[in-house]
Amino acid sequence: MNFWGEKDTSVNFCEKEYIKSKYIAEYYNTLSGFLYILVGLIYINTKIKRIALCSVILGIGTMILHMTQRYYGQILDEMAMLSLCYFILNKFNKNKYPIKFYYLITFIYLKFYTTFMVFLSIFTILILSLFYESLKIKKKSGYSKLFICIMSLGSIAWLMDQLFCEYVKEYYLHAVWHLMTSISILIGFILLND
Repeated sequence: MNFWGEKDTSVNFCEKEYIKSKYIAEYYNTLSGFLYILVGLIYINTKIKRIALCSVILGIGTMILHMTQRYYGQILDEMAMLSLCYFILNKFNKNKYPIKFYYLITFIYLKFYTTFMVFLSIFTILILSLFYESLKIKKKSGYSKLFICIMSLGSIAWLMDQLFCEYVKEYYLHAVWHLMTSISILIGFILLND
């Protein structure tokens, strides 16, 4: 039996379980989650502190998910991902992305949290919206393009980890996803904190 109980998440990752520690199911995926906390702490005392707090919570949720492989970690991780994306969109344009839509997204996610494709669909729409909104920022367009490039590379790493695990498992591509998305979040915070 695993230290945290039987795995009950609705998504699988490529990293072999309990190899480095009997207390940490996915060692590298867990450790790389700390990057979200670090990025959030850098901006926790700025005008985007609510968004920075989402990044800290994302890091905690990511670490719990990958450490335990339990549903409560998955819910915390995925809700933090959706919240972070939506609050960034709301910061870009409050009229286009009002808080009432965030509540709707939260309701839909929590109603269907055991169906990973529901989360993935909502998250994909939010990421594509972030790409679109970031391209509209003219004064720091280099950062916008860098954000899109790094986030896209991270997404490729995530897809390869999900689709081609047998061939890429020694590269820990989900941990690479964490690295790339934490860099993307940092770039996003630079864009937002002006």
